[in-house]
Amino acid sequence: MSESDIESVPRKAFTQSQWRRHRQITVPILIIVFALAMFGAIYLAETSRAAVTGRHVQQLRREIESLGYENDLLHANNAYLQSAAQLMERAKEFGYVPLQLEQIEYMVIPGFGHDLAEDNASDNLTVNIDHTNYYDENLADWILGYLQELDWGNK
Repeated sequence: MSESDIESVPRKAFTQSQWRRHRQITVPILIIVFALAMFGAIYLAETSRAAVTGRHVQQLRREIESLGYENDLLHANNAYLQSAAQLMERAKEFGYVPLQLEQIEYMVIPGFGHDLAEDNASDNLTVNIDHTNYYDENLADWILGYLQELDWGNK
């Protein structure tokens, strides 16, 4: 090799070829573009998922509103069917008729009712009932009384 060739070798080693410079500029730009594309794709995926979820929520709200309306209609229909006029009409269909006062028979049960003293006087029964303590008994007194009745029954 000649001297001129030796001098040119180091110069070639320090100079870069043009494709290397383009690659050093292009690769970072491509990495940035790829990263932006990835973030954009993730953003679009999340946005579409949020839109689908929002539509689903709106559909569920419409369904709730529809069911509420149907429930209100059922309540109104039930109230109509339980109205006095409808019940009277259905009773007539089954053959029931309204009673007249003359058709009503009252039963007298001795010892029951508000006029207990009058029934006792008319039947000549002597029943000693203390009306003041009739409902004043507590559970412990009742159990003791019940146990005493059992003891008296065994002896």
